[in-house]
Amino acid sequence: MADGETKQVILVGEDDKFLSNVYKTKLAKEGFQVEHGMDGKEVLRLALEKKPDLILLDLIMPVMDGFETLAGLKANPETKDIKVVILSNLSQEEDMKKVMALGAVEYVVKANVSFKEVIECAKKHLAS
Repeated sequence: MADGETKQVILVGEDDKFLSNVYKTKLAKEGFQVEHGMDGKEVLRLALEKKPDLILLDLIMPVMDGFETLAGLKANPETKDIKVVILSNLSQEEDMKKVMALGAVEYVVKANVSFKEVIECAKKHLAS
């Protein structure tokens, strides 16, 4: 990274403390600035405030779930163009179809991928 070049910002929406800490640590090691929201309302607030380049969003979260959060992000002109990758253990096809219709760029079933694969997925969407 050249001097003066700003880090790409990734917002992680994840209520599991262990997982969110692993994502934060691994993404920061890769040179990203990482923000974290524990629930949907916090993710929406941080998305407006920090204008992340990418959001990694869980679907099952307190206060406001990932479906509502994604719909809220896409409905707001200030956040509608932020790429959102869903990271969830929900693997029903209707859930996948629903979030893709709402505007997610990818749906990743957490149980089926390693942390390394999540990082690669994030990099792929940030480069595109």
